[in-house]
Amino acid sequence: IIMLTDRIPAPYKGTLETFPYGCHMSLVALTPTLDVNNRTQTFLNSLNIKGKLYPGPVLGKESVERIFENIMLDVYSKFEATLWFGHQSTSILLSPTPDPALLAGITNQPAPKPFPAKLKIHGFLPATDLHNPPYVSRHLVHYTGSRSPVKVTSKTPDLRVILNESLRTNDCVAVIELGDGWFAVVSSHLPKTERNLKKSNLAFSIIAPGAFSWLGNLNFLALKRLVSVEKQSNMPYKDSYSNSYDNKAGAAGMVWIKSSTLKQNVLKVVRYAKRLPDKGSAIFIKELNKVRRSILFYGFTEMMSVLCKLLTKEITDDNREILEKCIVQLQEEKDSTVVIK
Repeated sequence: IIMLTDRIPAPYKGTLETFPYGCHMSLVALTPTLDVNNRTQTFLNSLNIKGKLYPGPVLGKESVERIFENIMLDVYSKFEATLWFGHQSTSILLSPTPDPALLAGITNQPAPKPFPAKLKIHGFLPATDLHNPPYVSRHLVHYTGSRSPVKVTSKTPDLRVILNESLRTNDCVAVIELGDGWFAVVSSHLPKTERNLKKSNLAFSIIAPGAFSWLGNLNFLALKRLVSVEKQSNMPYKDSYSNSYDNKAGAAGMVWIKSSTLKQNVLKVVRYAKRLPDKGSAIFIKELNKVRRSILFYGFTEMMSVLCKLLTKEITDDNREILEKCIVQLQEEKDSTVVIK
């Protein structure tokens, strides 16, 4: 948050919600004679957020640029680390900077503190085996001016180029152990705006302990052909276990990773509701149960109210009996194993 002000606001006396993510307020003073004293910190404490006051110089292009340069250095600085794979290494920058306190606040699990500056690749996994674990945070990998903290020659392969090209062409990810049960994966990332240019970057995704429910303990990561048969039971990936949220052992049935997918599934139910009662009643009930089961599985109770409101708008004299009966069951029945009829 960037606030331009000619005075320090009075402390906030209301009740604020506590957000699990960090918030920083940059107060830019419009007058150089602004009385700061302790009022700035008192105001920030009342909001329960971090922040800083940037004294106001005489307004002008150079002074404004200097203020925002200072804000970028204080708030938007990148985390510098060294990425290692075997004897090869390269200096990288992670943006935004990983915040251990923020990671711990989101997951309620202790995070590595300080965040490790030495990132060592322990192995690789096919992207299809990894599937879609719940990432706590994702960071874009930038490159520094130096290629490697160790001495290199003109004939030394560039780890950044090798890693990016290998992950992209082989459709796999690199696994990094962060400590305290936390892991990260490095993958090739190609933004939608740059897909025509075929210009990919590396993405650094942080995963909380226990998030690889279908892979098991990654500390046992190894090649299956190198492990004896009696020890293969300790290996992470189990062939008999589905590596997807959408398995037949009671999972949701729908993968709502993108908001567009959720919207499509809900609107599909509404479209079938408009066809009632002449045709599509069986398909409507089937799709309604799939969406309802996913809502209950993910704990997305607010979406249940939205779905009921959407169905209420579609009630006519012809379909009133069917829709009203379904809406009542949506509001009252909380057991995901019970099927709406």
